[in-house]
Amino acid sequence: MTDTPIIRTAIIDDHEVIRLGIGAALQQHAGGHVRVVSSHDTVDAFLADSVDADVVMLDLSLGDDSDPKDNVERLAEEGYRILVYSIADNIRLVRRALAGGADGVCRKAEPIAQTIEALEAVANGQMVLSQEILAAIESDTTYVAASLGPRERQVLSLYVAGLEIPEVAQQLYITENSVKEYLKRIRVKYTQVDRPAN
Repeated sequence: MTDTPIIRTAIIDDHEVIRLGIGAALQQHAGGHVRVVSSHDTVDAFLADSVDADVVMLDLSLGDDSDPKDNVERLAEEGYRILVYSIADNIRLVRRALAGGADGVCRKAEPIAQTIEALEAVANGQMVLSQEILAAIESDTTYVAASLGPRERQVLSLYVAGLEIPEVAQQLYITENSVKEYLKRIRVKYTQVDRPAN
């Protein structure tokens, strides 16, 4: 356990009970390798404090009505990794956050163990999108504009249907790394839907 690096985590949520609750849950259940280093209700307040954190857990809808895309971009510019931590019921806001460069999305309804896994993955440079979020993305009409290829659609359809990465690989006769790469490409295409062309 001593070899496990500590993940310095910041929480930005406009509900104090969420900030306190998730902070306590992380400290209690993460085996000591997650340390909550700050808790703020807006991105402005967080950035004003110059917090030394590895991952920011960011709610989509803050009380100041700030745009999720702008919030994520501002945090990313400062070098933070961003895990959207939200009820994620508004796919437009999820899309805005992903377009801003969020590293993942984790729903508040998920078990704390799953939240910790998502936090660890984001801290390690991985992208985190649950099957539920991908299913919502797939049904989002704007997503069609991402122009997925036939194999990308197959991978996405199987994954959101509940198959795990090894099962998707087996079903399509491809490697697990290929499945991961397809999912990565899908996310990139999706996030670019909301970005202006350069």
